[in-house]
Amino acid sequence: MDYLALPLVLKDGYLDKANLHESLTYSVGLILSSRPGIMPFEPEYGCAIWEKEFSDLYTVNKADVRSTLRNAINKYEKRIYNVSVSFLSLDGVSSHALGIAIKVSGNYHDGDREELFEATYHLG
Repeated sequence: MDYLALPLVLKDGYLDKANLHESLTYSVGLILSSRPGIMPFEPEYGCAIWEKEFSDLYTVNKADVRSTLRNAINKYEKRIYNVSVSFLSLDGVSSHALGIAIKVSGNYHDGDREELFEATYHLG
């Protein structure tokens, strides 16, 4: 099955296609980068992490934040299951002001095969 790639780019009259893993990567990225209320057709769509100040990410209960992220992914990306979320440190990477990233792991079915999903998303 073909999926649409993000961002939507029209080339030669066609939109770019993506495989299932790429589609999942785009979808989770869209969930994590969307503030709730931004999608008029689904007001709760997105991730509540954007309700926090970025400075708070260093002081809040990390388990609560991971749970919030995991719940958003579970709610809006049903193709992935056994979702786990962890924070990665980006120490020494000067191009990223916040110095944090989120690693999302889980499983999905591609036809008859169970596959591992892993992707890293930079915040900010």
